[in-house]
Amino acid sequence: MEEIKIIFYPKKNKQVTVVCEVAKSFLEKTKGLMNRSSLPKNHGMLFPFRIPWFRVFWMKHVKIPLDIVFINKDLKIINIHEAPVETGLFYKYYCSHGFCKYIIECNTGFCKKNNISKGTKISIEK
Repeated sequence: MEEIKIIFYPKKNKQVTVVCEVAKSFLEKTKGLMNRSSLPKNHGMLFPFRIPWFRVFWMKHVKIPLDIVFINKDLKIINIHEAPVETGLFYKYYCSHGFCKYIIECNTGFCKKNNISKGTKISIEK
């Protein structure tokens, strides 16, 4: 799977980089980070979409808590959800609060630790 760098530009901190696997195909997007037992520090997964739209994710079979970061076509964060590991028959849904072109999943607490919030800009480097 291809890897790229995502650079976050928080207002109160210096920039921070996350190395992301890119989920391009429908199957890769459907699987995401399911069944993984860990995710290295400052690593994640990028889900790019051709058409900006409202997006919904869930944590089925995801064994690590994540930050789910929704990003618009202008490369600004729309909203962030902290998603704990879930077990059981029913799963909580995590929704974008607007038209979303990209989603990044990374280790939970990454955004808080680095003062990343709604409105933070990002860049995508190959």
